[in-house]
Amino acid sequence: MLSPESRAELARFEQVRVVPAGTHLITCGVPPENLVIVNAGKVEITLDCRSRHPASLGYSGAGKVFGMRATVSGELPEIDVTCLESCSITTVPRDVFLAFLKNNPQAYFAVAKVLSSDLQIADRILRGHTRRCISGPRPRPAKTV
Repeated sequence: MLSPESRAELARFEQVRVVPAGTHLITCGVPPENLVIVNAGKVEITLDCRSRHPASLGYSGAGKVFGMRATVSGELPEIDVTCLESCSITTVPRDVFLAFLKNNPQAYFAVAKVLSSDLQIADRILRGHTRRCISGPRPRPAKTV
């Protein structure tokens, strides 16, 4: 989504590495130090629901970006992202990414697309959850005479 020039500028600061299963890429309530891009492997996204077990929001793999909303907004992440298997990831330091955005305002369009995609996923999860909650037996309406 970025121009080749912008992509090359950002690539100078990227670090590619392989992390083992169980690695926490994003932790709820902890500011991310890096923007994280999954190159290969499978991660699980969970949400702490104040119950004994966190709720799984699903799985992601190659191409998914994590930490964008927290990096851009300055708010803490509300999810945990954990590697289910060995994953190849690319990281970009938060401060580098923010400086890149400041110097390349056209990149905000790419950020908006990523955040919009995340919002669509959240909407789909909420709609699915709502359907499961209301799909139980419904009371029959009273007969009218």
